[in-house]
Amino acid sequence: MLIRKEHAKALLNLLQREQEGHGFLDIDPINEDEHIELDLANLVALRSPLRYSLTYWGRLMAYLLDEMISNGVLPHPDEWPDDWRWIGSEVLTMIESAKRNGDKVSYLTEEALNERGFVEVRKEKKKGIFKVINDYAQRVWEIYRGAHPKLVIGRDLYDYVRKIPEGPSPSKNLLKERRFAELLESMRLVALSVPKREIYTFTGLGQAVKRMMEYVAPARETLLSEDLMVLLARYMDEGWDALSESERAVLMALALVSPEGELLPAGEYALEAYNLWKGRQFKPVKTISIDLLDAEILKTLESLWKKYEQNPDLLPTVDEIINELFYRPIKEYKHLLSYYGRRIYQDVGYHKKKEIEKKFAEVKTVEELFKSFYERGGKWRDKMKELVLQSLYSLESFDLVFSSHEKGKEIYRITEHGRGVLNDMHIRGFRDIPSEAVKSITISYGEFIAPNGRWYDEALKRNLVSVAGPTESGRFYAQLSYEIVRKPHLTKFELQVLKSVPEQGFFLRDVYDSFDEIWHEEITYALNKLEARGYLYILPDEGIVLTDTGRKIKRALAGAPDSMINPITPITVRLLKALAEVGTLYVKERKIRILPRNIKEAIKRSGLEPELFRKTMLLARAAGLVGQNSLTEAGILVLQILREEEREQEVRYE
Repeated sequence: MLIRKEHAKALLNLLQREQEGHGFLDIDPINEDEHIELDLANLVALRSPLRYSLTYWGRLMAYLLDEMISNGVLPHPDEWPDDWRWIGSEVLTMIESAKRNGDKVSYLTEEALNERGFVEVRKEKKKGIFKVINDYAQRVWEIYRGAHPKLVIGRDLYDYVRKIPEGPSPSKNLLKERRFAELLESMRLVALSVPKREIYTFTGLGQAVKRMMEYVAPARETLLSEDLMVLLARYMDEGWDALSESERAVLMALALVSPEGELLPAGEYALEAYNLWKGRQFKPVKTISIDLLDAEILKTLESLWKKYEQNPDLLPTVDEIINELFYRPIKEYKHLLSYYGRRIYQDVGYHKKKEIEKKFAEVKTVEELFKSFYERGGKWRDKMKELVLQSLYSLESFDLVFSSHEKGKEIYRITEHGRGVLNDMHIRGFRDIPSEAVKSITISYGEFIAPNGRWYDEALKRNLVSVAGPTESGRFYAQLSYEIVRKPHLTKFELQVLKSVPEQGFFLRDVYDSFDEIWHEEITYALNKLEARGYLYILPDEGIVLTDTGRKIKRALAGAPDSMINPITPITVRLLKALAEVGTLYVKERKIRILPRNIKEAIKRSGLEPELFRKTMLLARAAGLVGQNSLTEAGILVLQILREEEREQEVRYE
């Protein structure tokens, strides 16, 4: 949907024509472009050549425009700059983001929304004075949601769709040929970023259409339309023999179906486009986060398994991972300096920051570094183990490694997904993969939304996107985001950040303001992990909202002590799952009771070494997930989160 100066004037002219008693307006061919775009947006309808009238949704939009102009909220379109956009994909994203965030307007979009007449000041006792979207914005949103766009791709658009990049890509790559870009936005095939449209992308529907154009044979004037998609759907439902000879000829001419009645790639993408266009069921936004230490530990595990082939006594345990890291000189991975340093000065105090940085320039191994800050009683090795375990938990929570009890030890193996990450890292370099960088790709799967410029820049730095769109690496991490089964995990600091975020009405700036400024970098890392695990969602306007999963995990860990280093880990989840399997659910008490005699069976089912099971049980009890002989409501909530994630993957594969 797009409304610029010429579109607004056309709507007002049609409204005036209706009020004068005429149901349509004959237009000059020179002004037909804007009417075609309004027709595709389902705001006007073509009654006969060069004769248009308002649709139901167009009439509502015209009345809204007229009301805002009469009330002095918006100047008349005659006074608008020629290229000014009253409504566009970026404005609708601003409105949607505000709606998802308790109607609050972001500092990034306030100016843009205000000049379009969509902001009002609200005052509440507890919240003070703040700005929200007004009734006009709410009505625009209702019209947008109600007006189902048309989908027509002719030969004139065919070449344009094929040659422009898929995105996300800088908007300068959206070529200014005729009014093709406006046509695509009117059909919701292309979306632009907030707040200044510096990035564009083909939407989920647009990507299906673009892929279809790569395979379709341009043998007819119209290559994609509602009639054509309905015909293709009928072929799928009723079979090749149910179609008439002329209907078959149409599908074969466009290379949608072979002469033998087999669906071809162009037909597959046309059906995908039809399902998205008709059902408006788009992929949820998912992402993943892998930091530098995670990547290094994956590489270390790979090295240890290669050594295991020569020496079966050398198992990839936590201790062996630590030894491997100790023996590796710092010069081999100087890029980890900030990560280790950040962790150490969290422990010893930020006043030591300069001292830590200086020490990095002097030492040759990680062991020397940790010893220099944690000398007493071997504490340095405990701290290193704590750091490595935290990374292993994170990797396991993203389905990149898994642990098991073998030969009397807890060992770690790399999953198929983890091997995919390692392959990418070996080819393109070991680097961090922030959630927002991956989200710059996956957000474009939505209905009418684009990533903001900062996300795109982060993806560009990590070789996930190029000026033409997602790279092979970017597509890999985007796909990985949907294939992994996430397991609940939170560190102490991540839980602190999560607790600082209310359900809605918050922005990134508010999160940073909730902590001392020295924690800025740590907060960024924590937010990446929290979003990647699906606990919160950061909107394009930098609004931040809790997801349903985030609300559940926050409630489940409300009683966890602030001192717990890892309030919930994949190991804890394995324990909870095993206890639930051998226990009995008491619905009224909201507990699962476990008889003492069933604990041995729970240990067996968990796959944990008995001593590790005991220690994990103590930690789970301290976090309020396990009672004396039961799984608490909080523990059941954690398992519910896991089950929902597993069920989502089952549905995906079905």
